[in-house]
Amino acid sequence: MTQTETADDRGQVPEGVAAQYAAIEQEARAEGGETTSGAWRIAYIVEPAEGWFERRGEGYEWRPPAEGETHHIGILPIEAETGRLVPEVPVTLEVLDAGGKRIERKRLHAYYAEFFHYADNFSIPSRGEYTLRATIEPPPLRRHGEEREGPQSRSAPRSSSRVSGSSRRAYMLNARSTRPTG
Repeated sequence: MTQTETADDRGQVPEGVAAQYAAIEQEARAEGGETTSGAWRIAYIVEPAEGWFERRGEGYEWRPPAEGETHHIGILPIEAETGRLVPEVPVTLEVLDAGGKRIERKRLHAYYAEFFHYADNFSIPSRGEYTLRATIEPPPLRRHGEEREGPQSRSAPRSSSRVSGSSRRAYMLNARSTRPTG
């Protein structure tokens, strides 16, 4: 492909985009799962705690996993209709034990890696089965469309349903803890 030729000119998806979506499918299948609800397909990945680079001034500084962090949990909000990963989605994740007690709750951060995702490290106290409850809010994206017709329908979900008095949508995802602490 030449510099002026685009993937559309050749009828192909750019290699990096195809690789990103292949990596999402492989990791979700190997280390997580997915569910579909309304306009969303939500993939999740549960891995051992990871380090990352954080923005510091003009550069980046390495941040290793903190003491007690056991798992890196990622959520990928995907538009069910098109299969596109949606940017700027506010995602909050709760980890619940087998009895439904909240172990930890965090607002996830966007990550730039082999694929874009929202994640953070969590401290899971012991091996066992836990429930992940992701609250996915509509992204604050502007939308194209004709005034008389409203926003385009083939774009990021634009509404949410009420869950326990909240104007957010919650999803229950099961994951097994893969790494004991201590």
